[in-house]
Amino acid sequence: MYDLHTHSDFSDGVLPPEKLIEEAKAKGFTLFALTDHDTVGGIVRAAEAAARLRVPFIPGIEISAEYPCELHILGLGVDIASPSIKRLEKIQEKHRFDRNERVLKLLADAGIDAEKHLDKERRFLTKADIASAMVSERLADSVNDAFARWLKKGRPFYVPMLHPSMEEVMDVIVSAGGLPVLAHPMKMDCDHRALVKELKELGLWGIEAYYSSASSEETGYFKSLAEEFSLRVTCGSDFHGPHRPEAALGCAWEDTPELNETETLVKKRYGICPAAPTGWLFAPRRAQHTESEFQLIADRIVSDLPEELFKGLNGGIAIASRAKLHRESVPAHPLYILGEYSHGYATGAFVTLYYGSFMAVHGRKQGQAFIDEVRKVILHELRHHLEIRAGEHDLEHEDDAVIAAYVEENE
Repeated sequence: MYDLHTHSDFSDGVLPPEKLIEEAKAKGFTLFALTDHDTVGGIVRAAEAAARLRVPFIPGIEISAEYPCELHILGLGVDIASPSIKRLEKIQEKHRFDRNERVLKLLADAGIDAEKHLDKERRFLTKADIASAMVSERLADSVNDAFARWLKKGRPFYVPMLHPSMEEVMDVIVSAGGLPVLAHPMKMDCDHRALVKELKELGLWGIEAYYSSASSEETGYFKSLAEEFSLRVTCGSDFHGPHRPEAALGCAWEDTPELNETETLVKKRYGICPAAPTGWLFAPRRAQHTESEFQLIADRIVSDLPEELFKGLNGGIAIASRAKLHRESVPAHPLYILGEYSHGYATGAFVTLYYGSFMAVHGRKQGQAFIDEVRKVILHELRHHLEIRAGEHDLEHEDDAVIAAYVEENE
């Protein structure tokens, strides 16, 4: 039994990370993820408790994305030291603070002092905290009532919160080495198939078909979508605390072949086994190459190469922060694009190196071993450039053969 969607008091849950791990231990979970909203602040404490109690654990995050309706994407197995994760945390913390301040000002302008009921020591104030304050002010009978009457879209004190785009969220998760999973799609009022198709093209790995409030019909539908788009099926309670008994830890779990297969794949990917319950994610830290260091390594390699190789490469060599998956990539064995040669009348000729892809594939390599991988990719893309200028396509054919072999192996 496992649960891959839970919250601690580092976001809008009520239990500290250590207590969540204790609960997971008591229930005999064989895999557990902490996925707080827009933050990985509680992960280290959860991982330390998991290592001590020998609970199989992976770090996670739940990120809200801009979309016509509420869209949440889970990132399972993210590297919490990833620059992209750190940037997102800071940006979303500011957006949430600004939103809360605007709501409180609207309330104050209406003569409602909700702020006096808020716990200023709480790390993560949410709209639910404001709703609770409105209950204390006798403006609503319950938190749900406060949302329905005052705080939801179209109501007097509704203020939208800025969120990153769907593309940005997927980039953050993938570049941090995580597995993107569409959270509770049954709660969304949208064209689910169109959404899944779009997310799949951006690197979606799974769908949370088993969810605390999902009906058997909803679970069956999202299982069929996962099968159609070659995605994995996951389960999550969306646990926030004992005050929500309808979303108890592990309540979404069912002993099915697809959920058992997901557990096996996740454990294998992150090195989780009886001897290492937290896998390699919390083993001695892998080599961390910042984007600036990566740029410096690439610049030094380029400066050592003959100038003739760069003739006509008017766009030079650019670094993209994100990771990029090949269009033929399959979730179980991701195929990352490390470098890419582009040319056109309007854009000119240039090479792009994908920092996120290098971190996903070679992030643990150090020193000369890592430098050699960067040099290999730069030379590969420069060969593309030279062959295109000469009207040759030998390397394109070689690349096509490699991709064909990958596809055949993963069919």
